[in-house]
Formats: sequence, structure tokens, C-alpha cells
Amino acid sequence: MSFRKNRARLFVESPLGHGIGVKITGQQFHYLKNVLRIRSNQSVSLFNGCEGEWKAKVKEIATKKIVLFCEAKTRKQLSPPDFWYLFAPLKKARLDFAIEKVTEIGVSKIIPVITEFTQSTRISTKRLQAIAMEATEQCGGLKVPEVMPPGSLSEIIGGWPPDRDLIYCDELAECTGEIPSVVSRGGKLAILIGPEGGFSQKDRELIDTLDESCRFSLGKRILRAETAAVSAFSLIRWHYGNGSLE
Repeated sequence: MSFRKNRARLFVESPLGHGIGVKITGQQFHYLKNVLRIRSNQSVSLFNGCEGEWKAKVKEIATKKIVLFCEAKTRKQLSPPDFWYLFAPLKKARLDFAIEKVTEIGVSKIIPVITEFTQSTRISTKRLQAIAMEATEQCGGLKVPEVMPPGSLSEIIGGWPPDRDLIYCDELAECTGEIPSVVSRGGKLAILIGPEGGFSQKDRELIDTLDESCRFSLGKRILRAETAAVSAFSLIRWHYGNGSLE
């Protein structure tokens, strides 16, 4: 794939276009200079989530910044499937794994949801956003998913958009071996993964008030929450028939 041709690949918030200069500072500067030991005239791939991917050449390496100039667009911007990942927060290492993997598979928004049995409620949105950004850089994606602040299940359900289907993975759901029918419509979709203790009856009743919701079983085995997230999104992506990483 074309995104693997360049060793260095960075997400930037700057505009990208032929001849445009981009200044790299902070952690990305440290990564290029001290980890990759980038040199003048070497190339870096840049993307900003809206203008595709650009090949940029290093023009200046200063004490605290690196300046690159965009030379050519190497990939056009494509829109990924509009998937949301909703989850009851986990312990740090397991949560980091889940965010990284669903980003690699392809989601557009990440939303922490506090359910009745949620045990860990401390969330650093900034840290999770950084994990999603790094995962997007590494996997070749062109759009970093947006990480939202945590919200209670009642808040999330109360403000649910009527044009988006919600699949919630429930170990008590009947295991039919079939993908929910909403997937075949190919529209906006969200997947909700519950806490380690599963959904409470109160949670289920609240989710079921949504006309857009449906329960789904991932099989007879009880999966850890991060494993369930990877399994669910892998199944859905496969059934959507869209292998693109864009």
C-alpha cells in the first residue's frame, strides 16, 4: 500500500497543499529528530483528515522545530464508514488496547459511556485522543476518530440521533449466528460494548427504548470487553464489504 512507502507518517492540523510549509514541534518534533533521526531533504507523509495524504520534504531542522514543504498528494481523502464505538470504560492497559484496535479497524467517533455496572469512570479524553491519532498514523488511516467526553448511558440514549442504528453486544442475547439486519442497510451505525459485569436489567430496558437499537450476541463464550470490541467491529466491517482503511 502507498502509505507504507514512507517511514515517517504524521497527522497534522495544518492546511496541506502543493508548496505549503508545515511546522512540526513538540512530541512530533522529538519523534522525527530523535527517534527517526530525520535529515534534510528526506520525505515525510502528512495528513490532516480532510485533504488527503501528502508527501512533504524536510527543508529545515532547527532546535525546536522541523519545517516541511508539501510536494505532491499521494492519496485522496476518502470518507470511512460512519461507525461509532461506545464503551463502558476499562482499566488503562485494556482500554488503550481497545482504542488502538478499533481505530485500526475504522471508526469515526469514540464515546465512553457510564453504565450501572461500570467500575472505572476516570477517563483522560486527551490521552485517548493521542492513542487514536498514533494508531491512525501507524495503520494508514486518513481520518483520526474523535474521542468524546464520558457521558452516562441515560444522557447518551436521551440524545440519540434518530438516523443512526445502535447495536449493543449483550451476552444474554440469543445466539443466532446472524448479523443484525441493520448492517445490511449500510448506513450510520454504532456499537455499544458493556462493562465487565455486563449490562444491568435497567441498562437493557433503557437501551431498548430506542427504536434504533438491537441486541447482538458475539457467541456463547463470555468475551472480555476489549476482545468483544475487536470482534464486533471486525464482523461488521467484513459484512459491510469495505476493506478500506481510509
